[in-house]
Amino acid sequence: MAGASVNRVVSPGPLHCLKVILEKEGPRSLFRGLGPNLVGVAPSRAIYFAAYSNCKEKLNGIFDPDSTQVHMISAAMAGIYCTFLPRKE
Repeated sequence: MAGASVNRVVSPGPLHCLKVILEKEGPRSLFRGLGPNLVGVAPSRAIYFAAYSNCKEKLNGIFDPDSTQVHMISAAMAGIYCTFLPRKE
């Protein structure tokens, strides 16, 4: 079908969408649902950073203090802890 035209819908983009939301719903609509999200995320992040800090303290005695190895292993262990251990299903 040579020469056939195709009507394409062009998305207005994220800034246009933001403008429309602000005009129709107001600035408070951008933060709707933030409270419950923070209630769920804050304990998880607290557990992660506590595990990271404890692991880092212990590994500083084994490896060079504050080396890349210490940070990488501590982050991995904290991630594993937060992923698998605190679940009660």
